[in-house]
Amino acid sequence: MSGSIIANITAASAAEAIPVLKKEEWMSEQTKNDLVRLVMAGVSSTVAQCCVHGVETIKVRMQVEGNAPRGPGVPLKYPNVYHGGLYLYQHEGVAGLYKGITAAALREMSYSSLRFGLYEPFKRMLGETDPSKTELWVKFTAGALAGIAGSALANPTDVLKVRMQAAEGPSRPMMSHVREVLADGGWKAFYRGVNATIIRAAILNATKLAAYDETKYMLKRNGILEEGMQLHFVASMFAGVMVAATTSPVDLIRTRIMNQPKGEKHYNGMLDCLRKVVRSEGIWVLYRGFTPQWMRFGPFTIIQFMVWERMRALYGMKGI
Repeated sequence: MSGSIIANITAASAAEAIPVLKKEEWMSEQTKNDLVRLVMAGVSSTVAQCCVHGVETIKVRMQVEGNAPRGPGVPLKYPNVYHGGLYLYQHEGVAGLYKGITAAALREMSYSSLRFGLYEPFKRMLGETDPSKTELWVKFTAGALAGIAGSALANPTDVLKVRMQAAEGPSRPMMSHVREVLADGGWKAFYRGVNATIIRAAILNATKLAAYDETKYMLKRNGILEEGMQLHFVASMFAGVMVAATTSPVDLIRTRIMNQPKGEKHYNGMLDCLRKVVRSEGIWVLYRGFTPQWMRFGPFTIIQFMVWERMRALYGMKGI
């Protein structure tokens, strides 16, 4: 009898001494929501990319063509969106418009997951307590930091996407381009243009998320629009215009650097590329491809934000 009492007391003491691992102790609600946001960001961005990929391919061809040698009097194949798209469709079909879609999807699931999903955690890190009262500099800084984090990881998919889109002729599988990049310069070649990519991502993400976030709260604060699809549409449309205007020059430089083969290196970094491009083609060439850039960023941003906000609402999560 006394032995069983002692055993029970010992078992009870041991149970008290060993802490029970609760779900909340290894994953808080906030951490779970942050992870869910990462997945939602990747899915919404991939959906948006699939909708506008053809326009982006035309933009890449327009940006790269200015760097390609051609004889006197030979017209551009991609002078504008309409004629460039028509030429591409006539010579390569619909498949030509969707070159690089596999690399683009990988890019969105990695890069965009981080640049969107980390925006709110970075805002909290910078001292945000009430989203409706967050200062504009916090939104810009959080957007820039999230963009840098995503772009540093996803640069290889960016290199593949640009090269696949720029390649004329029959479509080749992504692994063929992977082998080509490795032959050009090994693994380092996957980080060709990484500085331009990081700068572009910081500008793009800071502009996009801060413009969307600030426009949303301004419209709600002044009683112009309530939370809903109409508000999301207006705020995302404004953000798309701002992104196209601020990133076009860096985007052109990045595309030129990424697309140059190792054996025919024309540019030694961003500043060298900027000087040579402006000297040989004029200052306005930096906005060559602006129209398809805007045609991509406008619909892309609208679809991206509206799908993201809808997914958040279905999950029971507040909007950005």
